[in-house]
Amino acid sequence: MTPPQVGSVSPAIGTTAPDAPHGGARRRVLLFVNSVAVGGMEEHVELLARYLDRQRIEVFAIAPTWQATAAFSDALSEYADHAAEVTPDRRHGLVKQAVELWRLFLQLKRWKIDVMHMHSTTYRGQHLALMAAKLAGVRTIYVTEHLAPDERLPLLERLSRNLFTVAASGIVCVSRKNFLARRAHIYTPEAKTLVVENGVDVGDFPPVPAAQLDELRASLALPADAKLVGTVVRFEPEKGLDDLLNAFPAIREACPQAILLLVGDGSLRAALERQAADLGIADAVRFVGFQRNPRPFLGLMDVFVLPVPVGSMSIGLLEAMACGLACITTRR
Repeated sequence: MTPPQVGSVSPAIGTTAPDAPHGGARRRVLLFVNSVAVGGMEEHVELLARYLDRQRIEVFAIAPTWQATAAFSDALSEYADHAAEVTPDRRHGLVKQAVELWRLFLQLKRWKIDVMHMHSTTYRGQHLALMAAKLAGVRTIYVTEHLAPDERLPLLERLSRNLFTVAASGIVCVSRKNFLARRAHIYTPEAKTLVVENGVDVGDFPPVPAAQLDELRASLALPADAKLVGTVVRFEPEKGLDDLLNAFPAIREACPQAILLLVGDGSLRAALERQAADLGIADAVRFVGFQRNPRPFLGLMDVFVLPVPVGSMSIGLLEAMACGLACITTRR
């Protein structure tokens, strides 16, 4: 199988859409996410909500009710033409899941959705959401997979993912690497698979005013001669932050002015703080937490590092490149 054409756009969801249904009305496209944290996938969906052609498409959005992603849900409500919060997975318990699936079914019937565009890095709730959409009469369902598996899956999980592929109208991969990883481990029919590479709006990254940078440097107690090595990433096991910390003593030895700036949060934050202390570099590491707008922090950095050992096409890396930063990434 040869990879699908890079840059292809689904006729159902892209700017090359055929004549819209409903007597010439705009095509009703739903962006559906089941986010558990804010990261690159959420940035991707926000860009779609902002830039889908409103002359041809009416944008609907559904995101979960979840404190960790509340800011993202608020942004979707601002950018989409219509938005709702529904959580059809198990994070609130099985009874709540059943209620939320019924709410999803009713919402889709009410909105009369033409195309459902699902986004996920995992599959919590996605199978049942897809079934609810089909029962509600949604005839075209695409899924963008932002993280394909990098190793062979257990049999039951592989069968489940394959059935999901069969049930979907089409699969969108965010990079050629994403496509190749998916093809290696999950059923990936060429006829219904597209590669649409991730991107960012470079106009969203103007230079940060010097006064704002000076204020930020002061708030972080950065020495005047500090050289900032930084990253913007979720603090989760697959992100390689422990490798970055382990490498930082050698960086400090070569450049004693180096300061490591870690922008983000997640389940590993306490462990990473302990690791920095054990390595004797705690005074040279700044944990600044999750930032809804990380761009001023990117403006501080001299070098951006993406230590993620696996992945597809990082939005964070693209944003750092849009800021004109020197970028280093792990390749496997």
